[in-house]
Amino acid sequence: MKWIKDYQLFKESKTYSNKNLISEICISMVLLNNEFLDNILDRGLKARYSENSQIFLTDLKNLLLAKNRLYLGKFEDGKCQVDDEVSKINGMFDEIKFDIEKDWNVLINSRITARNIIDKLLPNQKIEQEDITSIYWIGPNKDNDHQEDIVLELKDGNQYSFYLNKSLSSQKTSSFNSFAEELIGQNLEKLFSEEYITKWNKLTQTWIDLIYENSIKEVQKHIEKFIDTKRIDTINYFEYFDIRHSDPKFKHLGEFIPEVNKNILKLNDLLNEVWKNKENLFTDYEKVCNEWSEIKTVVLNSKILENLFTNSLKTNFPEDITKLDDNFKQAGGTVKMKLFKVLVEKMGCLERPVYYLGNNGNQFTFVPSRDFFRKNYDELVLKFDYHVNFEDVETQDDDFKMAIKLEFEDRTLLELLINIGFSGGEMSGKLNSKYKFELSSDFNYIISKASQL
Repeated sequence: MKWIKDYQLFKESKTYSNKNLISEICISMVLLNNEFLDNILDRGLKARYSENSQIFLTDLKNLLLAKNRLYLGKFEDGKCQVDDEVSKINGMFDEIKFDIEKDWNVLINSRITARNIIDKLLPNQKIEQEDITSIYWIGPNKDNDHQEDIVLELKDGNQYSFYLNKSLSSQKTSSFNSFAEELIGQNLEKLFSEEYITKWNKLTQTWIDLIYENSIKEVQKHIEKFIDTKRIDTINYFEYFDIRHSDPKFKHLGEFIPEVNKNILKLNDLLNEVWKNKENLFTDYEKVCNEWSEIKTVVLNSKILENLFTNSLKTNFPEDITKLDDNFKQAGGTVKMKLFKVLVEKMGCLERPVYYLGNNGNQFTFVPSRDFFRKNYDELVLKFDYHVNFEDVETQDDDFKMAIKLEFEDRTLLELLINIGFSGGEMSGKLNSKYKFELSSDFNYIISKASQL
């Protein structure tokens, strides 16, 4: 185990970005001593490092080794502590290259980021350097559960975790099943039940017929090698994914189709490739796109997905949903709990609050801890809507959409838009969910203020 641990540290020391390490230490030092970089950036001390920029790295390493409120940190029992194994620090600095001329902006941006932390960390209050008891640099101690760069501890004992030079990802993707299982549970099994399979079959038949009828002659001839086009209206959804080239000599590797420049064995792969190249392989691709968008919206979005969600929620949680005047529904009881779980997990909330500072700290996003949502659960209002909008057909924005709003004290904190559609190409047999967050302009302020109550 010792050798495995040493090898992991060796790998980390070899791959750690010089810009990250230098930036993280410099930001920490400016927080502890607000004038730390001023002599270099403003008063000509740059000359000390111009001939040998490595001296600057040595100075940074010595500051970390000195343990003067800046420490190597590690997490234990949910709290960041001092790590006395300072030998790790040498390994992190050994391979770092620094040129004060080329990396000048790293220093400038570090000071800007630190000043943003000073100004924005606490509502209505600037952080003074005397307010800080410790800053922990995580560096070589990062693991799957602790990916932040530095942790700042104030005199009141509160710790603040920071991701530096990294913005909160506002867009995430996961499988449709993981989302649907969370919201409607075992009712997801009905997706391909007798109640809905005729609709899936209709969707499949329309898809095949639409591509065949609107493809150029060469493509039509290829499609005819897979199916009898006179029986398209008998092909069912599950059968579609098993249809292979009818010529036995192509039963293993398929036939090379020059129009898509690939060997194709299965019909669904051929139609997928034709769709990807629709501008060249359809006689009127805009017409085909419009027709397919319309059928998807009506059959998949409305008759399958919307119907499945509505029937499941009404059957299992009829008292948990209240219709509102703005077409949204307010979630209560189990439905509120389920949607909250989706929202908290997709935001990446941990058992500790974290801050993302992208674009030199100008993109300053506070992600509250899970405990914030537990403590304020009753006061937080969660609304949702997934009504199919047939007007989207005109723009071919044909994913199924669910909108979620989170409100606190009559103010919108955030909106989450979930788009559900095919992954890996049209009619691929797989659905995924894409999540996009939009935080209110005063999100940080509201959360920070509420967290201090």
